[in-house]
Amino acid sequence: MSVARMRRRAAAVAAALVLGAPLLGGCGIPETDVIEAGGPATVQAFLTRSTDLLLFFRSPDGRVRPVIRTVKVSTVTVGDGSADAGSGPPAAPVAPEKIVMMLLAGPHEEDRAAGLDTSLPAALPGVPVRIGAATAGRVTTRVPLALDGLDDTALRQLTCTIAYSLDVDGRIVVEMTGQDGASRSGACGLAPGSAGADAVTR
Repeated sequence: MSVARMRRRAAAVAAALVLGAPLLGGCGIPETDVIEAGGPATVQAFLTRSTDLLLFFRSPDGRVRPVIRTVKVSTVTVGDGSADAGSGPPAAPVAPEKIVMMLLAGPHEEDRAAGLDTSLPAALPGVPVRIGAATAGRVTTRVPLALDGLDDTALRQLTCTIAYSLDVDGRIVVEMTGQDGASRSGACGLAPGSAGADAVTR
């Protein structure tokens, strides 16, 4: 870990619980930060956009909380044959579709230990996520589950995760269509110091 990274994490101790997590499949996600206070605008000070991404899970009070997942940096072999994890190129940005599938895979064991859960069901097997190009502050998506019957917390988890996967401030309207043909539309709406989100319109 670089000195700058260590300083950034040290500054975040008062607002975050830093947890270790195993690699997630081939995505190279070695650690999770569970944000205990404030919304995404609060965590921007210690979020590295080139290597970090946000997932949103349900807290015990029923609101959504952002969780930082850090993408592993490439490891290269230096002249003396040793491995140097800090000198390789950064991992390629994680595709928004893969981020949504990470959300639907549910929280890690460490996230659950911190009190986080999910209101979302598992993705339908073999059904891909489809996210269009963001245009005029809106994006259309097709998610691999039925939307009818999902509660507001589940819709916020999806909306916020998709919005922050596409925009650094999450300021984008997400138009979702489920496998059941149902549609939902809304914005994340998390403000500084807020752990909740504006209701997603039905």
